[in-house]
Amino acid sequence: GERTPRPFSPPGTARCGCDAVNEDLALLVLRVTVGLVVMAHGLLKLGWVGKGGSIPGVAGWFGSLGLRPGLFWALVATAAEAGGGLLTVLGLGGPIGPAIVVADLVVVTIVAHVPQGFWAGGGKVGVEFPISLAAGAFALALIGNGGWSLDGALALTYPEWLLPSWLALVAIGAVLALLIRAAFAPRPPQKTV
Repeated sequence: GERTPRPFSPPGTARCGCDAVNEDLALLVLRVTVGLVVMAHGLLKLGWVGKGGSIPGVAGWFGSLGLRPGLFWALVATAAEAGGGLLTVLGLGGPIGPAIVVADLVVVTIVAHVPQGFWAGGGKVGVEFPISLAAGAFALALIGNGGWSLDGALALTYPEWLLPSWLALVAIGAVLALLIRAAFAPRPPQKTV
């Protein structure tokens, strides 16, 4: 079977015109908001927006967190955020962009945000922000991009196996990153008695 870009409607329910417009508008707002925020983070790593980051700087930070080799993971994160965010904004590729965003945010949340607690503020960036973005991206991966997307405009459909396969693939990537981080994460100094 083919997966259409339209949002799911339970069997036996008819969608009136205003319901379809509301769903498409809601998905557009969610896609653009989540996609732009995540894409901006990827562009920041390239030094193209904001105060100007750099791949070598991100690579050094990732290496210090145990994501080794740091350069590899910096490139992966930058591509995931910039590319996944762009696909999400455009509504192109079905679940591919949002699923990439979810995997990236799961890793960054566990590695960089969990140690800072739940709340953002006071110089800390807790889990509240990346968890919200990840939840929005996961919802988009499950529901679809809606009619007001490039998928909808181009009448692109995707096979039913794409969503579970792609989610499994990005989940494997996220687990791999976390396992590598666990193996190479800095250890607290041993107490001597």
